[in-house]
Amino acid sequence: MSENRIYSFIGLARKAGKVAAGDCAVESAIKRGKAACVILSEDASPNTEKKYLGICGAKGIPIIRFGARQRLGEILGKEMYSVIAVTDMGFASRIEEMIQDESNHDKLR
Repeated sequence: MSENRIYSFIGLARKAGKVAAGDCAVESAIKRGKAACVILSEDASPNTEKKYLGICGAKGIPIIRFGARQRLGEILGKEMYSVIAVTDMGFASRIEEMIQDESNHDKLR
């Protein structure tokens, strides 16, 4: 499994209308109880990381570290995104599984 497949799957979730992207949209999805998981780019700022670790921790929403801001932006049609929320449990579970598989694969190399 490659990172490209994970990015493609996130793009598919976006096309299905199951992704909230960007600070305001993600914060709103979390507050409305719509976020199944939050993906924080690996190059997100420390302030962004601290903010979402706090918010998601309080709500029990899983946070996944994955990808680069620029690449997440590309697949979602903007310049860059540091944070996105997946609003569908099925998509969220599959993305978590794919990222976990990728990180386990990297450890074996």
